[in-house]
Order: sequence, then structure tokens, then C-alpha cells
Amino acid sequence: MPTPEPAFPFSVSEEAGRTTVRFPAGTALSEANAEALSRHLTALLEGKERPHLLIDLGGVTLLNSIMLAKFIGLNGRLRAAGGRLTLFNPNTIVRDVFRVTRLDTLLEVHAFSHTLPA
Repeated sequence: MPTPEPAFPFSVSEEAGRTTVRFPAGTALSEANAEALSRHLTALLEGKERPHLLIDLGGVTLLNSIMLAKFIGLNGRLRAAGGRLTLFNPNTIVRDVFRVTRLDTLLEVHAFSHTLPA
């Protein structure tokens, strides 16, 4: 019998050609759910022309290197399709992960939702 994918809740909203994903408080993005989350995020973008995916990291308390690699891959796929990935609202710990790894220079990371481009 196949093992079920790890469950992790998130909400999705669509507005003005942008898809926004939000995680509830206390969400850990780690190797336990990286593959499944990556598949879910990719599926959200299928068939969209110039997709713009916004990921609200406000509820994320843990973000490991495997998930960072997934974000890098997702960013590359979106750019190749003429789209973009925007990460926003990370807590201090998650923001420091992007800063220390210097991924804040590769990925579009905004501290607050009100600083998001239109």
C-alpha cells in the first residue's frame, strides 16, 4: 500500500493574475514535505501564461536547505515561463536564512506585504 504524502495546510487565492499561497502559523517547510509542496506549487501554475506566484512566509517557522533548493528550482521554472516568484513576510529567523545564504540576492524576498510590487 502506498504511503500517503505528508499533509500540510495552506490556502491559495487568485487575484489579478497572481496566485498567493499562505501557510498557517507554525508551519515547518522541511525535507518531510518539500517534494509534496513543490508538486502542489507547480500544479497551481500549470496552464498559466506568465504566472506570478507569491508565497507568504508569515506562518513559516522553519525553512531548511531542501526547501530553499525547491524555491530556487521553482524560481527558475517560473522565469523560463516568463513569470516570477515572490516570497514575502518572512519572520526574523526565516529572513536571516535568506540573508545568510545570500539567497535574498537571487530570489525576490520582501519583508512586508505592503512592499510588494504591483
